Amino acid sequence: MPSSDTSSLHDRVILIGERRWVIASALANELRAKGAQVVMVANSHSDLADLPNLSAAVLDIDSPDLRKRLAAKGIPFVLYTARAQIDGEGMSAQIIRKPALRAEVVARLQQLLM
Repeated sequence: MPSSDTSSLHDRVILIGERRWVIASALANELRAKGAQVVMVANSHSDLADLPNLSAAVLDIDSPDLRKRLAAKGIPFVLYTARAQIDGEGMSAQIIRKPALRAEVVARLQQLLM
């Protein structure tokens, strides 16, 4: 039985849009340990918002069109980035500045999905 701190991610489909494989892989492992199903991409396009059963996303890619589509569909997302400025739509998104602990990113997703 999943504990209460993991239930918000159990069987949820989470999109990770991250160009650096080592970061994406480590984050994916952390999310899978909490019961999430993970889709990792290095490059984004707005059609990713149509992934079946998509629950949330973690993005650090230049993806204003994807952010706009996710917001329009009510799919929460976190921008996990080292960039000082973020262009386009999605400015109301949760922003976590790199470097941050993976646990902080996971905890923010859990809060968004409660």
